[in-house]
Order: sequence, then structure tokens, then C-alpha cells
Amino acid sequence: MLTNLHEKTTAPTGIIRRPIGEVGTDVVPFRAGLQYNPPARGHWTIAHTPIIIPGCHIVFLCANACMRGVVMSAMEYKGMDRFSMIMLYDKDIYDGRLEQVMIEGISEIIDRQPEHPPMVMPFTSCIHHFLAYDSKFIYKTLRERYPDIDFVQSYMIPTIRKGTITPEEMIHVTMYEALEKQPALEPHAVNIIGSNFPAQTDNDYYQILKAAGWTIRDLPASKVYQEYKDMAKSSYNLYAYPVAHRGARKLQRRLGQEGIYLPISCRPEEIRRELLELAEKLSLDLPDLTERIDRMQSEAEEALRRAKEVLGDSWIALDHEVLPRYCSLARLLVENGFNVKEIYGDVILPEEADDLAWLQENAPEIEFCATVNYAARMADRDTAERAAKEGARVVAIGQKSAYFTGTDHFVNWIEYAGHWGFNGIRALAEQLIEAYEHASDVPAIIQIKGWGCNCN
Repeated sequence: MLTNLHEKTTAPTGIIRRPIGEVGTDVVPFRAGLQYNPPARGHWTIAHTPIIIPGCHIVFLCANACMRGVVMSAMEYKGMDRFSMIMLYDKDIYDGRLEQVMIEGISEIIDRQPEHPPMVMPFTSCIHHFLAYDSKFIYKTLRERYPDIDFVQSYMIPTIRKGTITPEEMIHVTMYEALEKQPALEPHAVNIIGSNFPAQTDNDYYQILKAAGWTIRDLPASKVYQEYKDMAKSSYNLYAYPVAHRGARKLQRRLGQEGIYLPISCRPEEIRRELLELAEKLSLDLPDLTERIDRMQSEAEEALRRAKEVLGDSWIALDHEVLPRYCSLARLLVENGFNVKEIYGDVILPEEADDLAWLQENAPEIEFCATVNYAARMADRDTAERAAKEGARVVAIGQKSAYFTGTDHFVNWIEYAGHWGFNGIRALAEQLIEAYEHASDVPAIIQIKGWGCNCN
């Protein structure tokens, strides 16, 4: 979720729940300030995302306090064999040794490896940039010492979170820096970028691209480093998450690859429009395209009907970590008769304006709830208890909504689990039935950082 949008809110300080009808056109429904970090930790961080590059070795350089959380993240996803750290101390600053410590520390790490990694991503921290370290000298020296390694300059600078670019956006720029410009691009090849999860191969756009004979390169699905490097050959970059906007633009400038934004929407008319526009843009030769889309939509609608029959009037809660356009998901569920009670989110994307307005008019009683506002620390988290008193069950979609509602019935999806379009709707409907019928050990699941990240 992007956090550097221009803040616009009318919510008083400390308010963490508002009827969606009172949210208005706020981009940030709750006032920013001191933030609470709830123990629903499945979202990926910049310590997790680079691990999807096969063979990449990550080096973090920072002080003890900052390093603690990064190391714990690497230990949780069993990534210590591809993760190293260089501690910085006061004397390194006083003596002006930041460059020397970085060069010699990274060299020692490389020399200790059984074999050279194909890529090394050194992450410098706030202190390096406050003191204007000589990055050009450092990377020139490293590349001369190890010409067989791609060194990608990377950053861990939490102080930029409220600035012009977030660390999450930055990592989706830097991780493609080792791709090299090609003499010519493959005309019928696309990359999927900007996601931590492999795209589901039965996604709508995946199906039509494969049917048209196109090559699809998906970084999270890559097994060897050369597959990553081959992404430089594709003519297009498809992405579904706003966090990849900057990365796609830079790849277009640097490699000539055209970026195509396919946002994850749950509105059938938008899904159809995006698929038809994609087919037209890429000149896909599919005479049965309309029939294919009709079949996908029919399957999704039938799956929703089955889910509604099973869930009945169960209370539904959902959160922003399931997908960026979570208001479109809430609208889809309300339109199909589901009893949506709560939405958990801290930023509303501008492209959600129509869906937000629809919800305000047609379901103004839905509670819109904060997740990181400091007052959320004291939230009652008793939605499941209140529902039980009325003979209902809470089914949550997403880890944060499961945590805040106190339910043990939830769909454990992060980043839509790699789904898209009508296929995503069908899969979600099936997961709703599974969540309704089977309880989960929510505390054990949601405390794991970077859900699904495992480099082994």
C-alpha cells in the first residue's frame, strides 16, 4: 500500500472507526502520526522482496537497533544463507571509514561463499546518506574486484517513507537494475513485475496470452538467475500494483519496455474492459476472446452464488493487504448479497473513488477502521464475539481483519495470492467457503512475517 499520497482527512485525532458514509472523499481516512504496528505480519518488506531473484545475496549495512528487525525477518523465512549484515559503529563515523567498512565487509562476505553469487544487493541505511558517502567509488571498486557479479545499489531508508518515494516503491525499481539493454526485444514476450507472489497460471490475462502463443516471464516463478536476466528481452511489463509504477517507468526509459498497468479490480465491467484493451494493445489473435471472457465471468458468478448460499448472513470483514483496491472487493460482495460489516484500511487510492462513492450510497453503515493509527492498539477486537451473540459467524478476508475482529475463520491472502480478474473472484469465493467451514490457528499464522516467503 502506498503511504506517500497527499494526506487529506477530516477525522479527529484518535478516531479509528467511522461509518463509511462519513469518510467522504478522504485519501487518508484517519489522521497520521504515532503509528501502531499490529501483530499481523504477513505483508512482505524490503527484507523479503529481493529474495525472489534466484541466487541473489543481500547485505544490510546499519546499526544494531535497525538491524534487529531485518535479521529476524531473514531468520523467519529461512534465508540466512542468502543474507549477510555489516554492523556500523560510532567509530566508523568518527574515523570516516564508511566506504572502507562497506568495501572490505562486502568483499569478506563474498570470499566466504562456496561460490560467487550472481547478484549482490548491498542495502545502505539512513546514516550513509546523511553523511554523503561516496557510492560511486564503492561500487566501482567492487565491480572491478568481482566482474562476475552484478552489484545492485539498494537502500534501507525508512526516513523517506513520508517523502516522494517509499522503500517499497524503491525496491521495485532497484531490483531490476541488473537487467541489461538488448539489441532487440522479443515482440511477443511480456514480463510480470511488481508482485511478490507468482501469478496464477489460470489468471484471465495469463490464459489469453498463452492462448495467443506469447512468452510470459514472471520473476517470482523464476528458478535460476538466467531467467531473471532474460526479462530484459521482453517488450512489455505487466503489473497490477501501484507500488510498481516507478519501476515500470524506469524500465521503459532504460530498456524500451512498455509498461501496462492492469490494476486488480473486482468489478466485472472493469475486468472485461482491461482484458479487451490488453488484447487490442498487443494485437492478440484470439477470435474467441469474447467467449473466453464470458466463460470466465460465468464461472466467477456461479462461485459467488455458491459462497453466498454457504455463508448466508455471516459477517464479512476485509482489509487493505488483500489487494490495493479493497473498496472494489467490498462493493462486489455487497452487490452479491454478502453481509459486509467492516473494512480495515489506512489509505484509499484515488482510483477507488467510484467504488467508495457506491459504498457510501448503498452501504453507508459499513464500519471503516484504521489499522496503524496509534489508538488501534486499544481496539476491543470483539467483532466475532458480538456476531456470536447474534448467532452469526465472522469470516475475515486478510490477516489484519482477522486480527482486529478476533475471528478464527479467515481467508489467508496477501497480495491477492497472485490471482487476478474473474479467476481471482472465483478463487476467493471458494476460499470463503473453506474459511467458513474450517477454523484456523490465526495467531500462529499471522505472526509470520512475509507470508509465503521461503528461499529454500
